[in-house]
Amino acid sequence: MKTVKVLISIIGIILCFVLVINILGYRSNVANGITGDKIKEIEMGMPLEQIIFILGKPFEIENFDGQHDFSCKNPKFLEMKVNKNTDIIYTVDCFFNETSCCEAYKEDKQIWGKRVTLTYTKRPCFLKSLFTSYPMLWVHLDSNYCVQNVYAKQYDFMDDICIYSLSWKTDTTTFEEIPGEIDFFINEELFDKCFKSRK
Repeated sequence: MKTVKVLISIIGIILCFVLVINILGYRSNVANGITGDKIKEIEMGMPLEQIIFILGKPFEIENFDGQHDFSCKNPKFLEMKVNKNTDIIYTVDCFFNETSCCEAYKEDKQIWGKRVTLTYTKRPCFLKSLFTSYPMLWVHLDSNYCVQNVYAKQYDFMDDICIYSLSWKTDTTTFEEIPGEIDFFINEELFDKCFKSRK
């Protein structure tokens, strides 16, 4: 009998915890009150200044792209939190102007130039991610600080689902971008759930 009472208490605590997590809000990890309407205003080739005017500044800027030699002891990656005083272009320029950490990365920079991602969502703590789904939103920029891709996913403990994707269409044989042709996907139901406009 005691075991049953303890089990019921534990289940009750877990249910209360889940309820509190959900009350905290599905969108609590989304920057600046971003809504689906604002995300849809972002267009391919749009410059950074206009992105920030629409979405505000991101939580982070990052760059994990690039090849490195196997012998590279300190591979360089850009991962930096953004605040209201952060000059994104200056920060990225400084990062890419630094001496390359290895020959492979130096060559990669010469081919691809500056590629950087604006991260507009935060991953929730581990416990919250166990009990609730959450959205992630990224805006990828090209070397000219213009939109190359907008991508959003919904994550949960078991899976992740693409809910929004805007990019240049690519040739399936050469994998090169087709100038002027846009590839677009939206899961309207999940997109509305994750980034619902607030009145």
